[in-house]
Amino acid sequence: MTQVTMLSASQISHLLDMPAVIDAVADAYKEKANHPATLWPMVYEQLGGEADMDIRSGVLASKHVFGSKLLAWFGENAKRGLPELNGLVNLHSSDTGEPVAVLNATALTGFRTGAAGAVASRLLANPDATTLLVVGTGSQAPYQIMAQLCVLPR
Repeated sequence: MTQVTMLSASQISHLLDMPAVIDAVADAYKEKANHPATLWPMVYEQLGGEADMDIRSGVLASKHVFGSKLLAWFGENAKRGLPELNGLVNLHSSDTGEPVAVLNATALTGFRTGAAGAVASRLLANPDATTLLVVGTGSQAPYQIMAQLCVLPR
């Protein structure tokens, strides 16, 4: 039986290094553009009121993994003192199909989304820019700022 790694949001936050995540996201985008990586159609369902869920999945051939991410958004959770976004990532070996990891999707999504913005900034930002504007203070704001500070020139 295969060893399955399980990581909580706290563990992911302590283990991940934003510059490395930015490079990994850039590499994944390159693989997607060159077709060794594949995204499968997203599943989305409105759950009523201020709640929905989606499932995103795909394969990353260079890493010999495929996986899925299920995210649930419940807009009323803030009033309950709970996070609005919750989910899990499941990774499997693309050689054997065995599960290799179960990861907290909330923390991973924050890092990945912040890194995606940084990949764009690294390629498109004005090299003389001295100001960063972040609109909004939601759960993504800290990740966006952290990622941008890794790639912006000043």
